[in-house]
Order: sequence, then structure tokens, then C-alpha cells
Amino acid sequence: MTMVLKGNASYFGVGNSRLASVSLELEDVISIHIMESDGTGADASVVDDVMALITAAPDDNSEAAGLLTDGYFLNDAFYFKVEREFQRAFLEPSPALLAICPFNPTRPTQAELETCVTRRDVRHRGYPARAGSFSTAMEICANVVETQGVNSGCEGGACCTTDTASSEAKFMATILGDNDYAKQLAVDYAAAIADAYDLNQRYRRAFWINPGYEWTP
Repeated sequence: MTMVLKGNASYFGVGNSRLASVSLELEDVISIHIMESDGTGADASVVDDVMALITAAPDDNSEAAGLLTDGYFLNDAFYFKVEREFQRAFLEPSPALLAICPFNPTRPTQAELETCVTRRDVRHRGYPARAGSFSTAMEICANVVETQGVNSGCEGGACCTTDTASSEAKFMATILGDNDYAKQLAVDYAAAIADAYDLNQRYRRAFWINPGYEWTP
């Protein structure tokens, strides 16, 4: 999955000196992975159950004492946890969602198979990955150098080398296999995205979310 942040150049651009060092950030992304159910047993209604949480009306985020300021519910599946001392808010799954789709699927039995799990793809601007496992996400290289202090998300020059040894190529190889086709596809697709959206690693940024999930054996 490709996610693009498209900031307005008139707001973030050179003409606005107050925002010259401000970037758009992808703070948190949480995905729900649902395996096809056979329509029987406890998992028969998992899709309906999850959709009911997602489409629920948002909470009014208030109580008898007044407005809640330490977080608020977007629906019955997700809520924002606010840390005002750091002026940041973090996306969190609700207990109701995790009761249906836990972070770590349990080992299936002969009679029952876990059909739904929740995954953090981006957490506090980082990309979670277990030891020896693939990364859940990455930022696509802008492959440009402008005069606005862009490419601040790059680690040295490695982020902006669009070739078959780049981070993009390695990321795609974890999905499609370690072969020349997958690596070249990553290079070509990353270049197309950078060109189509005029990426600059600051207010116009693009990210890949890995669609794969390692199910518990």
C-alpha cells in the first residue's frame, strides 16, 4: 500500500519562513488483517464485528467534569492518546478491537483458526519489525535535493540512491522475493511516485506499507 502526504507548497514552501523547518509526519498507522473465514464457528462474524466497531459514531469525549483532554475516541475501534506535555497524539486500538483482533494471533487448534489480527505499521514515526522479520513500512526516497533543507529523513545519502541496492529494492524483495525483477520494480515504482507527487521528504512525502503478515504457525 502506498500512502502519500501532500502538503500545500504555498503553506510549507520557501515563501513562508516561519515554517521553513516544519515537516509533515506520519505518526501512527495501524492495520487490521483478516483471513478469509469459512463462515462457521466463532469467527463467522469477524468482518461484521470489526466493521461495527469502525463505523460506530465517535464519542463526544466529555464527562461530568467537562471535556476530556488526555485523549478521545474516533470510533469504537481506535482512539487518540494525547500527551500534551510533548504536544503529540498517538493512535491506539481500542480494547474492543483487540478482543476480536489481537496483536499476536494465538496458535490455532484443529477446531478454531484465528482469522483477525491487528498490526502497528508505523508507531511514533518508526517502523516496527521483529528480529529477523521484515519491516512493516518505509519512506520512499524523494531522490531530489532542493534548497529548503529537505531530505531530512534520509540517513546519509543511502535514502536517496534509487538503484537495486537501495532501501526500496530491499523492501520490495521481502514481499516479492529476492530477485532482480522485484528490485527493479521497486526502483521504477519509487521513481514514478517521486515524479508524480513531486516528493521532497518534508511536506510532500510517500510511504510504503507492507501488506504481508506473518501468521503464527
